[in-house]
Amino acid sequence: MTKPLAPVLLLAAAIFLALASGPARAQSDVKCEIKKIESSLLSSPVIGSSYSKKGSQPQMWLEIDVDFDMEQPDKNGPKLGEDLTVNYYILLNNKSLTEDGKATLLTGSVSHAEYLFGKGLHVGAFVAPQTLLKFFDGDAPRNINQAIIDIGVTISDSTGVIARKAYKSQVRDDKAWWDSTEKYTEVTGRVLAKSDTPFAHLAWDYYLPEKPKSGL
Repeated sequence: MTKPLAPVLLLAAAIFLALASGPARAQSDVKCEIKKIESSLLSSPVIGSSYSKKGSQPQMWLEIDVDFDMEQPDKNGPKLGEDLTVNYYILLNNKSLTEDGKATLLTGSVSHAEYLFGKGLHVGAFVAPQTLLKFFDGDAPRNINQAIIDIGVTISDSTGVIARKAYKSQVRDDKAWWDSTEKYTEVTGRVLAKSDTPFAHLAWDYYLPEKPKSGL
């Protein structure tokens, strides 16, 4: 007697769905919340007085300062967190100066390592004076409202994005304004880590340590 095919078909369908869905996405045990994003225009720092050039004037840098909390997942576990990658999306207020009428979106990331869990943690990034001059047609913005429309920040660990927030607008868990990059002219390589700026050796303990570029 031929066995009914229904159970076999059901089993095959279940296997197909399992394979199609792929492995389950890991979820981070870390609770991360971005509390605040601040931005400011800062003059190039003058370090020491033994070397100076007459007539030189400090230019303005754009600094992004992100304040966030990361709770220790296990009170009896490690007190130091794993590597973090912070992505920055800086939408410049320059669409009236561009040929296509689109604002420039500067994107970049900074990696951090060997930090203590806690509240009031800070990460940051910078935009150089030369970049501001380039995208504002040689006339650098004089205040933050002239400089930017909005800023987006995401924080990721090995499982993916664990926190996201915008400077001015509201952000949903599944969508943010910077996900639609076709609306802007995206430019990479212009968002700098603190270690790549003249601020590298200042306020050393304020921002989380950057991951060594050697990867060690």
